[in-house]
Amino acid sequence: MSEVWSNWSGWVKAWPNAIIEPASEEELADAMRVAQAPVRVAGSGHSFTALVESSGTIISLNKMSGLLDHDSTKHTARIKAGTTIRDLGPMLFDRGMGLANQGDIDRQAVAGAVGTGTHGTGVGLGSISAAVTGFRLVTAAGDVMNASATENPDLFNAGRVSMGSLGVMSEITMQALPAYALEETGGRMPVETVLAQVEELRDAHRHFEFFWFPYSDEAIVKFLSETDTEAKPRRRRDDGAETRDDKIFRLACDVSIYLPFLRGPIQKYLTSASGRYSLSTDEPGRVRWSHDAFPSDRNNKFNEMEYAVPAEVGPDCAREVAAHMRKCGINFLFPLEYRYVAADDIWLSPFYQRDSVTISVHQYHRQPYADLFAGVEAIFRRYQGRPHWGKLHTQKARDFATMYPRWDDFCKLRGELDPQARLLNAHLKDVFGVE
Repeated sequence: MSEVWSNWSGWVKAWPNAIIEPASEEELADAMRVAQAPVRVAGSGHSFTALVESSGTIISLNKMSGLLDHDSTKHTARIKAGTTIRDLGPMLFDRGMGLANQGDIDRQAVAGAVGTGTHGTGVGLGSISAAVTGFRLVTAAGDVMNASATENPDLFNAGRVSMGSLGVMSEITMQALPAYALEETGGRMPVETVLAQVEELRDAHRHFEFFWFPYSDEAIVKFLSETDTEAKPRRRRDDGAETRDDKIFRLACDVSIYLPFLRGPIQKYLTSASGRYSLSTDEPGRVRWSHDAFPSDRNNKFNEMEYAVPAEVGPDCAREVAAHMRKCGINFLFPLEYRYVAADDIWLSPFYQRDSVTISVHQYHRQPYADLFAGVEAIFRRYQGRPHWGKLHTQKARDFATMYPRWDDFCKLRGELDPQARLLNAHLKDVFGVE
C-alpha cells in the first residue's frame, strides 16, 4: 500500500495501491496499459469532489510540466498537461503571450482545469476549456489519440470537459493572446445597487465579479480592465505562504466556530475593511500583466459548491441563496462569489450553449458543509443550474441527462473508449450511471 493521497482541502483522501508519476507520454501510455483499476489522474488536487479517489492507481502529472512549443504569429502554445496555471503564465509571457482568461486561483494543473471546466469571469469570455484548440489523449488501453476541431472532432467536443473519464491528457494546445496588462479597481457597494446594475457593471469592464457576505448589506466588487498603462511586476509569495490577511481571516473562521452568533458582525466587519467604490470614481487602480493580475493567493482552506445558472436569472438566484443562508441557522463565514462565463460548444461544459452566471458557496475546511450546501443546491436546481465538475454536488446520471443535450452521445463515446470502465471510480460511476 502506498502513501495516502489527499486533495487540497483535506476532505478527500485515498489509499491507492500505487501512485505513478510518468515523466513522458510514453511512460504514461505504458502505465495506463498495466495500472490496477480504477485508474484516476491527479493534477494539483484542487477539486473538491472525489474525482481522484482510488484504491487502485493514481497517476500524477507532476513530472509532465513545461511548454513544448508555441506559435508567436497565431499565439498558440502546446503545453504539457501537468503544467500548473501559475507556472504557465510566466512561460507564455516570456514568449509575448497571455491566456485570454483564467480564474483567481492558479494552483490547478492545466489538465485538471480543462477537464473540469474551470473558468474566470468576463462577458463574452469562455472557460479555460473553451481556449483549447487541440489535445493528445492516452486512453485506458494505452493508445494515444489526437483531438481537434478537424481530427476526431467528437472526441474534441467531448474531451475538453471530461474529468479524466475518457483518458489522460498528455499535452494540450491552447489559444492565447498577445501579452496584455490589466488594471484592477473595485471596493464595496450596496448589494442591491450591484444586483440592480450587474449588466452595466459587467459590460463596462473586461472582467467583473463580486463577493457578498450574506449578512452584509454591501458587496465587494472587483474589476479588471485592459490598459496601455505600464504594468508593474508582481512578486508572488511561495505557494501556501500566508499573508497577514490570511491569518486574520483564519482567526475569524476559528472564532466563528466557537462563537457562531458572531458570524453576522464578523461578515459586516470584513466587508467594511474594503474601501468604498463609486461608479463615478476616476482613481487609477493597480496595473499588472494579465498572469499577475488574475490570481489571488488563497491559503485558508475551504470546501466549495458552485453552479452555473442562466445569466439572466443570476441576480434573483443570488438573492435567494443569500436569504436562505441567513435564515437556515447554519454557521458559515465565507462570501458568495458571482461571475460571468460565455456559452461554448463543449458537450459537458456547464456553459454548453448558454451564457451563464456562476455562484459559489464556500465553507471553512474545519466545519461540515453537507447541510449548508444541500439547501443552496436545491435553489440552484430550481434555477436550472449545472454544477461545476470539480466542486461539490449531489447530482447523478439521471439528473445530468436532463441538463446536457449531448449526454447520451458522451456516454456512448466513453463506453467505446473505456468499455471496462477502468477509468471510473465510485464517484464517476454514480455520475455516469455505471454499475
